[in-house]
Amino acid sequence: MQSITVTLNGREVQGRPGMTILELAEQEGIRIPTLCYERHLTAPGAACPSIGACRICIVENEQTGALMTACTTFITPGMAISTHSPRVIERRRTIIELMLASHPDACLVCDKGNRCQLRQIAAELGVDLIGLQRIPQTALLKDANPFIKRDLSKCILCAKCIRACQELVVEGAIDYFRRGFAAKPATFGEGPLEASECTFCGTCVALCPTGALVEAEPDYRGSVATTVRTTCPYCGCGCSLYLEVKDGRLVRAVPDRDDPVTRGTLCVRGSFGYDFVHSPERLTKPLVNVNGSFEPVSWERAIAVVAAAFGGIKERYGSDSLAVYGSARCTNEENYLLQRFARTVLGTNNIDNGSRLYGGAPEAYGLAAPTGALRHIEEADLILVVGADPTTSAPLAGYAVKRAVRCREAKLIVVDPRETRLVFFAECWLRPRPGTDAALLSALAKVLIEEGLVDLEAVEKTGTGFAAFKDFLAALDLRRVEEVTGVSATVIRQAAELYARAQHPVILYGNGLNQQVGGTEAVRALGNLAQLAGGRAAVYALQRDANARGACDMGTLPDFLPGFLPVADQQVRRSFRDYWGRLPATPGRTVVEMLRGAKEGQIKGMYIVGENLLGGFPDAAFIREALGCLDFLVVQDLFLTETAKLAKVVLPAAAFAEKEGTFTSFDGRVNWLRQAVAPPGESLPDWEIILRLAAAMGCPLPYKDLRGVREEIAQLVPAYRGLGFAEAEAVGEVAATGEGAPAPVYRKQPEVTPHFGPVQEPQLPDNDPAYPFTLLVGSTLFHFGTGARSARARRLRKFYREAAVFIGETDAARLGLHGGEEVRLVAAAGEAVATAKISATLPEGVLFAPFSPVQDTVGRLFLLEFDPERKTPFTKMVKVRVERIGGDERS
Repeated sequence: MQSITVTLNGREVQGRPGMTILELAEQEGIRIPTLCYERHLTAPGAACPSIGACRICIVENEQTGALMTACTTFITPGMAISTHSPRVIERRRTIIELMLASHPDACLVCDKGNRCQLRQIAAELGVDLIGLQRIPQTALLKDANPFIKRDLSKCILCAKCIRACQELVVEGAIDYFRRGFAAKPATFGEGPLEASECTFCGTCVALCPTGALVEAEPDYRGSVATTVRTTCPYCGCGCSLYLEVKDGRLVRAVPDRDDPVTRGTLCVRGSFGYDFVHSPERLTKPLVNVNGSFEPVSWERAIAVVAAAFGGIKERYGSDSLAVYGSARCTNEENYLLQRFARTVLGTNNIDNGSRLYGGAPEAYGLAAPTGALRHIEEADLILVVGADPTTSAPLAGYAVKRAVRCREAKLIVVDPRETRLVFFAECWLRPRPGTDAALLSALAKVLIEEGLVDLEAVEKTGTGFAAFKDFLAALDLRRVEEVTGVSATVIRQAAELYARAQHPVILYGNGLNQQVGGTEAVRALGNLAQLAGGRAAVYALQRDANARGACDMGTLPDFLPGFLPVADQQVRRSFRDYWGRLPATPGRTVVEMLRGAKEGQIKGMYIVGENLLGGFPDAAFIREALGCLDFLVVQDLFLTETAKLAKVVLPAAAFAEKEGTFTSFDGRVNWLRQAVAPPGESLPDWEIILRLAAAMGCPLPYKDLRGVREEIAQLVPAYRGLGFAEAEAVGEVAATGEGAPAPVYRKQPEVTPHFGPVQEPQLPDNDPAYPFTLLVGSTLFHFGTGARSARARRLRKFYREAAVFIGETDAARLGLHGGEEVRLVAAAGEAVATAKISATLPEGVLFAPFSPVQDTVGRLFLLEFDPERKTPFTKMVKVRVERIGGDERS
């Protein structure tokens, strides 16, 4: 690319075409003050990266004497610019004085304090007392939420909050309201934030240069001296953030504005859900159950008790009488150590992890796991979202989808029986009856092939089994698919035509697909559809937890060693033998099989790390009974969860902000986790506990620290080979660009041979008049997983504290419900109580219940039934009836 020569402050410098004066100055290390510019507020295809709202960045053209805003003026050949001439400084001072004239003189009591950029620039320019007449402004707006407080008397109309909401998060909850001196950013009709489309992501608060937008209930109001860059511990998006620390406590989380992937955004969980770390319910000492009550003991005593119990069970019943259940919330290093502990110390492949609850990794279905999803989504010309609501389960992916549609005019197809937020952005919404996704996806494939919308010759070369697949589709009756799914053939054809025209399609699927009855077949149908794009489509599983991708990569699976290498393959085991010694050859049990084995007396001892089975799995009664049949149960966690209360020994673990390590996001980014505060009491990182336990059992693992673990991962795990973990530890980042901004580093994509195959239609439950409704279960922004962490985050818990069930207007009228009443949901497995809320979008006969902080509410409605192939429990839909409480019982 040809460069442009510009004279900047008397020195010739080189810039690229399309670069603004402000960007050129940043490149050359020259700071130009600005209050409205933000590098990520540049919509793809926009004419300019900024709007010049604040005018502080004015510079002087030495050739013409003209003053111009650096953020909106592109460089041209031969241009001569002065960034700090006397005229420029004078104008900047005047602009600041005008801003201060309509700004309250309340710096000493402002929540923004020393973090106020207006105050900082005023000090730099020497602006103190002003002689201009003050313009009074409207003060505080009343918002009832615990996240964001607005004081628009301090607003300088920089538009950062508006642009962040509209261009980054793409919600449009706020815009300019009124004009002239009365103009302010506001919701529609100047209503409270909680009555708007606001998701409380906190991006506007992080970008606001003044005290106009601040945290509503901050843990600390001032600036801090210690900030630590780390990774959000919630969903699989892997958002970078900075934790601010004061007196050994986390007081604030802010997005990493330099991260090119997250683009300076977080969600409400990332911004306001970190304080579970300091919950008074944290475990601080090892506990041993003595005669039905827990007693605190030393680490030496606790480890000795566990080692003796596991050693005795192994000697008496054999290695396969023991089982280990790991966590997708633990780091890569901890998962690697845990599976090695299971295989080389205990001698069993009975090892699984929490991602089993939602289907595991794409490789388990024979799908490739490409990397770079968040980048690919924004570059896609078509996005297909199936069985997922990324706006709640993986918000950063949701932002990327909305930006692709809004800014790049990508086409969006949504497959979901429920009207999610993405439906408003969709070109085509396919609304199948719950549980019929496999038939619908196969119908799309049939239309693509039989109507000549794909290049069959090219497609046949991309995978095996195509002939049998074509025969399967030939026998598929579209009219029957219409009857089964409720989606018309016309809409199916419309979606197929959109898909066929795409050059860069991206497919996202979530728990709504693989947790339903027949989930494996539905994912297989999705894989067939992806392969019909001739290798152009990228498929991403929106895995729920922060390290679901990494936990599976590290081998916490019963049938795979690290790197998805089959444990039954003798050659594979031989390649690990030089490092680990002899390995058990028989694939182990999944967690569901472990529980059944425990109930049947085949599993005698179990080690659960970072997971709450009773809070996350269906059929709590069965799980409680199964765990009660064990001779010995050890639970290692942050809190005394329902599962931990059943243990003989409870080991206190460190939280995400209290340890080092790495997470791998759902799109393959390897993200650094750094310690910001000390663990409470005597709690320890999971990796250190595992090493202590291995040593106590007489089989010490050969690692002095995490560096040795990472070096072995880089040698043995193909997808992580050559990532340079040792260098990452030295600099505190996985990698860095020349400018010092973090560069995303991705695991390598394992090779998977695509295979076309027939799809079996699942056997759905028969219609039972006793249970006339289909209840769908899904995610919400304000609660996560079992709630062990989000329900202990003060502001999340305060804003979202009740169990709710959404009922369509027609069904509500028939039941005599108006909203706000308590109802009883009754299923064959059990019942639960929730607050009824009326929805204008749910189809007749379908209910929706988001996960709630009320533990085990929805789980009581499910039996422990699971996919016969992947052993993933069915937890997405169940047949129920609705009974009013305190009135006539109706269904």
